[in-house]
Amino acid sequence: MEEIKKLSILDIMVGLGFLLIISPFIIYWFITSDYERYICIISGSYPFNQLGSGVFQLWLYIALICIGLLLISTSIIIKISTNKT
Repeated sequence: MEEIKKLSILDIMVGLGFLLIISPFIIYWFITSDYERYICIISGSYPFNQLGSGVFQLWLYIALICIGLLLISTSIIIKISTNKT
């Protein structure tokens, strides 16, 4: 029973990691697909007003991708280490 819980948590980590990796593309599409939405977003309060800055978007996307890769690699390492024992 304990292995089933551990595997399901690791699978959730992998799924969340993949969502975080593709989220920059979805966020970019959401922000830039409509000019009126873009203006509405960047005229909002912090942190939304920073989304008009290319540097802020770049750091946000890099952070999301790195966290996603970290979740996926951590879950893979834990799966491999639990299968060896």
